[in-house]
Amino acid sequence: MTFFHSIRFRIVATILLFGFVLIVLNSGITFFVMGKGMSGLIKNLLATEVEYFEYRYSQDRTTALPHSKYMQVFKGIDQVPEHFREKVRDMPGGIYNFHEPDRHRPVHIAVMELPDTVELYYMFFHGRQFMEENNPIRPHQVLMFSLAALLIPGLILGMFTSRAILAPLVRLMEKIRALNPGDLPSNLSDKTYANEIGVLTTTLEQTMARIRQFIDREKEFTRDASHELRTPLTIVKGAVEIMEAQPEAETNGLIKRPLSRIKRSVFQMENTIETFLWLAREDVDATGHCRVGEVVHRAVEGNRHILQGKPVEIEFRVDETVALKVKEEILYIVAGNLVKNAFAYTRKGKVTIIVDPGFLEVSDTGMGIDDGQLETVTKAHVKGEESSGFGLGLNIVERLCTRFGWEIDIASSPGEGTRVRILYKNAI
Repeated sequence: MTFFHSIRFRIVATILLFGFVLIVLNSGITFFVMGKGMSGLIKNLLATEVEYFEYRYSQDRTTALPHSKYMQVFKGIDQVPEHFREKVRDMPGGIYNFHEPDRHRPVHIAVMELPDTVELYYMFFHGRQFMEENNPIRPHQVLMFSLAALLIPGLILGMFTSRAILAPLVRLMEKIRALNPGDLPSNLSDKTYANEIGVLTTTLEQTMARIRQFIDREKEFTRDASHELRTPLTIVKGAVEIMEAQPEAETNGLIKRPLSRIKRSVFQMENTIETFLWLAREDVDATGHCRVGEVVHRAVEGNRHILQGKPVEIEFRVDETVALKVKEEILYIVAGNLVKNAFAYTRKGKVTIIVDPGFLEVSDTGMGIDDGQLETVTKAHVKGEESSGFGLGLNIVERLCTRFGWEIDIASSPGEGTRVRILYKNAI
């Protein structure tokens, strides 16, 4: 799990986002209030200058026009800069401010009506220059400094806070990761926290207890079923061997054929039981070594009786050197199910069996599989209309492939045939 997908990152990101929004909101309110206050200050300053000049002018008509670093006075509308003329032309005496589209700060102007003259006097205040010279730090600089000064501690605080919050959860996760399905603990924590972590721990402990009981029941069933199924099979197998040893078993076809079928069924049943045991338990050793070609030939001979009376040809393309690191019985179950299905659903034509260093393939010219069933054909109890089985063959094959890291690929066309390919990676 990457840091950016973790709960810790979400906690840190939430703290930083909250800090960012808080800083921006606070800065916006502060700048707005300061702007309003500065605008009022400038209006008062202009009003003071106007009153002082009008007083001096009333005492002395030759008084010079006010002029300073931040103020500029124009006599008459014709002296006003051209881009301001239309804005101020119809303004009566008073103090005003207006915004220009290309200016971030308002323009402040005082219009003066003096006695003994018909022309108006226009006093402009250079607020931008005043602000820049008397406030060297720009608003955006203040905002960036605030973000740096507050978000960096927020990041550090978020890291420590998230680590403290998630520490019990991390310890619980490490304990769960180290669990063995065969040895589930009854106590995941040395102490119970009176918070959400404690509730989660208690819930997991209760769930583990139910899982442990279920596993115990499964182990008992597997052990009992293995014993109860193998015992009658051993008896039947021994009885068949005794009957095959009788002289009349060789000469009487009515006895020989049923004995062969019983013997074949007992062998398949033994392999099926072993396979189910391997699938049900993780601790069963299934490693071994076998020649794929030899197992395939055995599977064909074990199911050849299905082709009796059918005009079906068997084609082999077998690389006899291919071997797998798996027990022979497991590969026999896989190959046997594929061969059995191909023989059962092919009325005439050909069944082709290919053994390659990379895959085992069984293809036929049978009835094929409908498109609607192709995606579900490996599910349990899904079978064709003419099937006499229980629909478990391909399901067992898929489960074995999953267990040993193989892949199963099925392609089929209704009325043309089916191809099933097992791609294995442990060939030697």
